[in-house]
Amino acid sequence: MSRSLAVAVTSVAVAGIAFAGVAPASAAPVGTAAASSAKCDSIRKAIREHTDAGYRYQAVAKQEADKAHPNRDKVAQYKAKAKAEFSAVDAYQVEYARQCKR
Repeated sequence: MSRSLAVAVTSVAVAGIAFAGVAPASAAPVGTAAASSAKCDSIRKAIREHTDAGYRYQAVAKQEADKAHPNRDKVAQYKAKAKAEFSAVDAYQVEYARQCKR
């Protein structure tokens, strides 16, 4: 029972220190964490957007290719755009792994 009391007192003390604005030595500054979080969020958003765009270009390329008289130049352009979007996804994933994964 006394051990539980000691843990509770320690938890309250740590919470009080955090509430008072004194951060533990191992804690990152709040501004840095918020900026990092926002940057990681924007990278994830870019990954999602480029992935969606890549799939849209693939769908349009398939739609054009399935026509009775497909325009091969358009199909090639759409496939190239899809490939470029997925290359951007790869680049953003590397950036995300470098900056956001610990």
